[in-house]
Amino acid sequence: MSESKDEPAGSTTSSTLGMGSVHLMFFLSGAASLICQVVWFKQLIFVLGSSTFAVSVTVSTFFLGLSLGSWQGGRLADRVARPLVAYGLLELGLSVVSLAITLLLSRWASWVPMVAPLFGRDTPAAGIATVAVSVAVLLPPTALMGATLPLLVKYLVREQADLAERIGLLYGINTLGAVFGCATVGLILIGTLGVIQSSGVASVIYLVIAGLAAWLVTRTGSAAALHRSAELAGDAELESSPGDSEGARRVLVLVMVFAVSGFIAIAYEVLWFRVLANFNLHTVYAFSAMLSTYLLGLVLGALICARYLARNKEKLLEYFATLQLLIALAGTITLVMLGRSRNFFEALAGLKEWAGISETGLAALGSSLEIAAICLIILLVPTTLIGVGFPLASELTIQHLSGLGKRIGRLYALNTAGGTLGSLAAGFVLLPLLGSQWSLTLIIALNGLLFVTIMVTQPTLRGTRRLWRLGAEVLLVVGVCLAIIGPNYLAGAQSNFLGGEVLAFHEARDATFVVMGYESPEAGAFQQLLVNGRSYANNAPPGRRYMALLAHLPTFIHASPKSALIACVGTGTTVGSLTTHASLQTIDAVDLSPDVFEFAPFFVPINHSFHQEPRVKQVVADARHYLLGSDRRFDVITFEPPPPQDAGVVNLYSREFYELASERLETGGVVAQWIPLDLERRILPLMMIQAMRSVFPHVSLWISNRMEGIVVGSEQPLQIDLEVWRTRMAEPGVAADLLAVGIDSPEDLAATFIAADAALERLVGEVPEVSDNHPRIEYFSFYPYESMRYDWILARAEPIERYLVSPPRRPESLDTARAVARSIWLEHEAMVLGDHEAAKRHVDQGLALDPENRYLRYLAAYQKRDR
Repeated sequence: MSESKDEPAGSTTSSTLGMGSVHLMFFLSGAASLICQVVWFKQLIFVLGSSTFAVSVTVSTFFLGLSLGSWQGGRLADRVARPLVAYGLLELGLSVVSLAITLLLSRWASWVPMVAPLFGRDTPAAGIATVAVSVAVLLPPTALMGATLPLLVKYLVREQADLAERIGLLYGINTLGAVFGCATVGLILIGTLGVIQSSGVASVIYLVIAGLAAWLVTRTGSAAALHRSAELAGDAELESSPGDSEGARRVLVLVMVFAVSGFIAIAYEVLWFRVLANFNLHTVYAFSAMLSTYLLGLVLGALICARYLARNKEKLLEYFATLQLLIALAGTITLVMLGRSRNFFEALAGLKEWAGISETGLAALGSSLEIAAICLIILLVPTTLIGVGFPLASELTIQHLSGLGKRIGRLYALNTAGGTLGSLAAGFVLLPLLGSQWSLTLIIALNGLLFVTIMVTQPTLRGTRRLWRLGAEVLLVVGVCLAIIGPNYLAGAQSNFLGGEVLAFHEARDATFVVMGYESPEAGAFQQLLVNGRSYANNAPPGRRYMALLAHLPTFIHASPKSALIACVGTGTTVGSLTTHASLQTIDAVDLSPDVFEFAPFFVPINHSFHQEPRVKQVVADARHYLLGSDRRFDVITFEPPPPQDAGVVNLYSREFYELASERLETGGVVAQWIPLDLERRILPLMMIQAMRSVFPHVSLWISNRMEGIVVGSEQPLQIDLEVWRTRMAEPGVAADLLAVGIDSPEDLAATFIAADAALERLVGEVPEVSDNHPRIEYFSFYPYESMRYDWILARAEPIERYLVSPPRRPESLDTARAVARSIWLEHEAMVLGDHEAAKRHVDQGLALDPENRYLRYLAAYQKRDR
């Protein structure tokens, strides 16, 4: 055995200052590691795509690196003479490696196009390539991260009696650092500094840790000899004890139980987060809150074990068995509470309104606090119980300090490897095959099975009737609770929307999908698609109008389109509108999930049965990654992503994305993008427009209805020939599709124009642009509340006549169409403001000018019902 020449920071010689330094180092290490994890995951999406497979591979590789690093770090800890020196060198290495990886990933545009065709395809080769890149990028730094824990444990622990307490405290402090890092990077760093700069902060933190370790080594090195002889004597005594094969088998069972506990812990995390995402938890703030709460629970569990449980050595095994029961019970209660998440949100929203938070600049903070509160209510108890497990398992399974590093490294490695399998199994097997409720039920049952395993294999517990009785009672309560709520409890909670009928509910690998059907006298039958609880599209007249124009407008602006790409399919309304144009020979419809195409029949006939149209190529892929890996070029590219404030959606609104789209355009091609103008912060849609303007020399803004903006970018100046539009609009399919949404003439379509080029530049003003390094839309809380109003927009609008190739044949028709469009816009604004009389007045004015307009007639009928 190698000598440990570093002085333990917890000794009487080193004092409280030394122990505090070690704890500070490991706290900072946890913070830096989570910052790096968030940054790298964000960057790897640009390389591997955002498919569920790519994200799962990335997460699993991160865990795998921690596992391998822990295993090897444990072996290293037993071999090196000075584990604190080795720890400092690892942190120094992380400082360099972490920044190097971030810089490599930040320059993805220079090397990814060469390998991009290998990714994003549903083939074995694509899967192998994805795994290979993920391993090459993440394995070196995560292995270094994983090796740090065994080295510090080896440095700190000098007596068997201290094992659970020291490990619990160390693990808790490190995880507390992870909570701090997760919250900081998710709520502050990226939003203020940027992605690359956030990684630089982590690199500096690692450098500080290495400096602290060097300082501590120089401070304590002279006194190391005082402890070396005592340690060697203790180790020799332990090693001289004869081995017990039966005892070794019992310990091995406990090690495997802890490995399965890792599987259970991460499977719970995946399943809980998936269900919570169905209750309006979609932003980076929401995911930061969920992950921070999960980690905070682990912190509390580890510290509770260190402070209260570790001292009762004779009861540790009993605690470990009872822990499995408590996790099963807490998991059951959490399942029940998940089904009532909507009630919790409503209660907290009412409390926030009562406190006046929603009316002040604290509204963004209030939203984050609301999400954090829900996560604490639902998740804190089970995650705290999960956190108790690691320090307990450490003392129960590590019998000799002579091999402490190897043993603790192995234990942590197996637990982390179990977590890797738990992540993959939950996302790829359990959810698609069983759904969230039955998956959670299975994991709860697995906790019960671990209790039985411990009881049967450990002789000191086998005859303990009190524990067997407790186990029977807890499992009976769990079974009764699950029977009472019924097998479709969570499915019902996730599809409980008023006023409609659930046409389809499917918990897929990628997301949870709900198709709702509605019937109203004004709109007739229409449907809605919800993904993870968020409405992605509906084909009621207001939604149908802007989605149809997302297809028709860029197609008309292009001189002679033959090919089109539509990303983010939704209900298929936009794809269906594209199919009405006979000139389009090919239409690539790209969506991240295959389920979107399977649900297409629910939205017939409004989507024109696009899924049966031979010209439509159905592509399951990340839209950005599809463009990156394809050499095809298109005349028209149009997008209607999910709400841009949702986590990850900003990748379809950044400067780099528009640069990629520009490269995939044929000469004269156009890109159209949906821009929601009704966000609570006016600067956000302006930043989106600015991102497109930073790439395309000619950009125009159009508003179809409500506050649904459409920006169109091109290398060519905007030139509109209303007579050509009239001819193309006369095609039967096109005419019928436009007439259904209140567009009866080219003048009606031209009337939706707001501004282009110089006038649009004045409208946008001086705002920062959105980029991959500065995904500002996700960090919306940094910007002031100031909603966009039509008086503000119209004061900056310009006449479309400046872009007509010839004067309009009937100028009065264009003026009338503009007045009608303004009536449609102002009706929506009045309804939002609650001024029903003004809304009715605007509709009446529009109908007086265009009495047959179907969209205005719908609005009039809807107002009558609403009153």
